[in-house]
Amino acid sequence: MSVPLFLLAALAALFSFLAPAMASTWLKTGKETSRPYGHVEYCTRNASDCRGRSSTKLPPARLGVLNNVNLAVNRAIKPTSDRVAFGRKEFWTARARSGDCEDYALAKRAKLLRKGYKSSQLLLTMGHNGREAHTVLVVRTRDGDYVLDNLANSVQPVQSARMSFLKIQSPQHGGRWLRVTGKTGKAP
Repeated sequence: MSVPLFLLAALAALFSFLAPAMASTWLKTGKETSRPYGHVEYCTRNASDCRGRSSTKLPPARLGVLNNVNLAVNRAIKPTSDRVAFGRKEFWTARARSGDCEDYALAKRAKLLRKGYKSSQLLLTMGHNGREAHTVLVVRTRDGDYVLDNLANSVQPVQSARMSFLKIQSPQHGGRWLRVTGKTGKAP
């Protein structure tokens, strides 16, 4: 009798350990909102990133891929203000060797596109991290939304991210942004 109880306890411990890795929560969106100035300028240079997108079936999370990309980009880019890196207040690029949070998010997006993710699943997301305005990449999967952040080397389910989300790119159109109105357990 003690062996089956031991196995049940072991399985319960395993599932409680794995539970935080499963997102099963998505950001809930509302009406269209203002576009960030840096994104408007980015779209003038990268029009193909800022147009309508076809909706696709949500993929599995593939956390190994997400974690590898997050860590690789976090290590490859030196954190620097746009003023220092590019000589202007705001400049967004996916090809930075040094830059700020938007540059990290765009570089991660570019790498994940090359790995087969669709643009409608890779959403730039803005909010506040408690100290300042902050941008991250949210990857929308059938397992929930995951956050790739230059301030964290591991990918976080959206419900565990230490950030207040304010706006997110529209999955249907890369040049439009939607207000974040909360979190939901219902897939979009």
